[in-house]
Amino acid sequence: MNDAAWALQTARQVGPIAPPHAHAHPIHAKKLHTGPLHSSVAGRTDHLPSNVEESSYVLPADHVAHLGQDNTNAGFKVIKRMFENAHRRYGGAPYGGSDAGPYGQGAMPYGGHAAGGPVSGHVPVAVAGGEYSLNPTEVRFAGMGDLDAGHRALDDWILRTRADHIKTLKGLKQPQRG
Repeated sequence: MNDAAWALQTARQVGPIAPPHAHAHPIHAKKLHTGPLHSSVAGRTDHLPSNVEESSYVLPADHVAHLGQDNTNAGFKVIKRMFENAHRRYGGAPYGGSDAGPYGQGAMPYGGHAAGGPVSGHVPVAVAGGEYSLNPTEVRFAGMGDLDAGHRALDDWILRTRADHIKTLKGLKQPQRG
């Protein structure tokens, strides 16, 4: 048996091992995370337990940082601006408000959910600082009303952004000694 097969067999016997802080605070099923994930935990570690709505999309930390010229907070701001009209266009009232309208005046003229109706339920996930969680309405916005097209568009966007980031890094001058 080679080393990799032995490691896999051992891991299967032991079972999943959570980082020591992963269960320090219970995950509340009613609290769904959306938006930027601010944390001192480094990107790509996926040590933060969370819940996202079904059909959400978590943008990886390297993608977010590159959008902000390698500044995560600037990347958060770029993404927020990009998706600020998603709820108005595909998800009812903006800013998570009610469709009932202000002062009980009836339904607001914000469109509503795309074909297929609202998405319900949550999915437990492990996330990392610097990532950005898009809810299903924002994913539909990326797919021009189509949830599946939104996921494909976001996958493609990340791949193109990573290729651009690699090209940018390769084009940088060597550090100067001084």
